[in-house]
Amino acid sequence: MARKRKKRTGLYIFLLIIIILSLATYYKMTRKKVLIEEVAVEAAQKRTIVETVYSSGKLFPATELEITSNISGTIIELYIKEGDLVKKGQMLAKVDPEALVSIVERAEAATEGSKAQLEAVRAQKKQLEAQFVNTKIVYDRNKNLYKEGIISKADFEAAEATFNTAKANIEAATQNILAAEFTVKSSEATVKEQKKNLSQTRIYAPISGVVSTLYKKQGEQVVGTAQMAGTPILKIANLKTVEVRVDVNERDILNIIIGDSADIELDAYPDRKFGGIVTQIANTATGLNSVTAQLTSDQVTNFEVRILMFPDSYKDLGFKSDRSPFRSGLSASAEIITNRADDILSVPVAAVTAREDKEQMVDINTEIELKEYVFVQTLDSVKIREVKTGIQNDNFIEITEGLEEGEILVKAPYDAISKLLKDGSKIKVVKEKDLYKEAIEY
Repeated sequence: MARKRKKRTGLYIFLLIIIILSLATYYKMTRKKVLIEEVAVEAAQKRTIVETVYSSGKLFPATELEITSNISGTIIELYIKEGDLVKKGQMLAKVDPEALVSIVERAEAATEGSKAQLEAVRAQKKQLEAQFVNTKIVYDRNKNLYKEGIISKADFEAAEATFNTAKANIEAATQNILAAEFTVKSSEATVKEQKKNLSQTRIYAPISGVVSTLYKKQGEQVVGTAQMAGTPILKIANLKTVEVRVDVNERDILNIIIGDSADIELDAYPDRKFGGIVTQIANTATGLNSVTAQLTSDQVTNFEVRILMFPDSYKDLGFKSDRSPFRSGLSASAEIITNRADDILSVPVAAVTAREDKEQMVDINTEIELKEYVFVQTLDSVKIREVKTGIQNDNFIEITEGLEEGEILVKAPYDAISKLLKDGSKIKVVKEKDLYKEAIEY
């Protein structure tokens, strides 16, 4: 009997051990794995954020004039070459004046003829006025005689007709003089115009600067009139005042306004920046020269922005022999400052992620709303927090709602913030440079 009890006790102990081992194995196999994410963190703090638009382009003179010919002819003298410095009023070229000299001489001769005709008409009027005096005396005498009945009515009417004719002749002579005077003025105006054309055979520099482009050579023909722009001969650039012309894409152009400041860099002057201000913004995209281009959306749409460089930012470069330290067409880049906010709460841009609002009730035709979140550290885990953001630059973004200064939040890695982390996720804080290792599993 005692032996049977002992066997049962041993059996019970063996079964108990089996059950414990089974439970332990089950617990070990079913125990939830806890994933700890290695992250870098940073405190929310107040900073100055400057929003900028970066673009590249070329440097050009702010003042550049194209010199054209106002008369037609052959260039017989060219006193400059490309790259020469010229002063305002300096003679640049000379067009053959021979044909215009003949035109001026003919116009002057015609004017002298008109003046002679005017003098002849004036002399004729004086003669008619003398005749009119005698005619009036005869008319007055016959008028009295007719009243006294000494002469007949027919004799009086004949005297009256002669008087009226003489009077009309004087009035006609007066009109002829006016016409002759107008003819003289017209001829003199023609002479003045032709002399002006003759003077334009000598082409002078309207401004001081550098001959940036020379289109024509000595001996070539030019065409021009006073009514339309003629053949371009050369181009003068004043490089003491320069501007940068950059192309800004359509996503950024609406953020730029005239008066925005800019930092300019030139490849020709590395390791330094020049100041500038936006002076002009194109209303039409570059390259829209045809209907086809206007209707095609495949190409990138850019708008030209002109930025005047502050002379004070490059006055230390000096001007040797009146030459500018710049050349037209130098490669340039500009960082245009479009917005600035001082002493605002901000966090690294990478710390903010956009996720779907899971509480939003939507149907199949409704677009799911995205909200912005950050992950705030609470000891060894994180809490997801909805935030509102404001302006940003490449590194930091303003937080307008949802965070307090000094709160610690996850700033890296990107995959963890955008996909892996959830409310309550466990984290291990490491240095950012040590982040790219496999997560430790416990």
